[in-house]
Amino acid sequence: MKISIIGPGAIGLLLASSLEKHNDVSVLVKEEHYDILIENGLWIKNKNKKKRIKANIVTKIKDAEIVIIAVKGYDLESTRKTLQDFKGKIIICQNGLRMLEYNSKNNNDLFSIVTSVGAISLDLGITEYMGTGTTVIGNLNIDDKRTFNIEELFSRDYFEIYPVKNIIDYIWLKATINSAVNPIAAFHNLKNGKLSDSKYWKSVKELLTETMNIAGKNNIKFPHNPLEETKKIISNTPDNLCSMLQDLKKGQRTEIEDINGIIVKIGRKNNLDTTLNQKYLDKINSIS
Repeated sequence: MKISIIGPGAIGLLLASSLEKHNDVSVLVKEEHYDILIENGLWIKNKNKKKRIKANIVTKIKDAEIVIIAVKGYDLESTRKTLQDFKGKIIICQNGLRMLEYNSKNNNDLFSIVTSVGAISLDLGITEYMGTGTTVIGNLNIDDKRTFNIEELFSRDYFEIYPVKNIIDYIWLKATINSAVNPIAAFHNLKNGKLSDSKYWKSVKELLTETMNIAGKNNIKFPHNPLEETKKIISNTPDNLCSMLQDLKKGQRTEIEDINGIIVKIGRKNNLDTTLNQKYLDKINSIS
């Protein structure tokens, strides 16, 4: 299968490495980065070992049957131009709720990957694998009853991917968890483990509860309890820096608008309380 991945970031490179064993894989990069990446290559660091990714490095999509979009939520709209002539399947893998608003130009089959696999972008073309986690894939068109078995394309080096019918509920689950963990850890400059301290956990729980209420009023049925899942993440990744804090430390734009910002819009549209989501939306925007 010919597969192109848009975005040589942390998760994008893990996906490329997982797919390259049994597929013809290419990674789409910005033109200004092409020469550097051709010379230096794409790499994954896992503990003390480094592995070079064999995927082709390209600046245009050619002959792909599947395209995986692995960019930040705020860059999702910019991929429309890249995919304006693409007729194959599109898979979106990112944080937040922005993907739920995505409409393809060519009525492409749309899928989403939701993962809790840990990875950090160390430098251009280099990602560090931090540990495994649950990964699911599903059709964003919930009325489409066809089966595609896309999960079978991936090796199990970094992902164990399971198909689900209710991918939108999983997208909301991750966004709900991120709506509390990311802004609170980022604003207070905390590793995940510190969120279990009573003074921070109280804030996490209150913010989770507000977002859970907004999701519930939008007919979302969480596949797992967000409070319990958040406790597990905090316990299993005590030394991790959440992606939002990593972005702040690098002086990069955060995904706060794609997570809490969209949750605020949905909540207000339904006349629901969004006080805490708005509070942390303002806090992160004030320092980013």
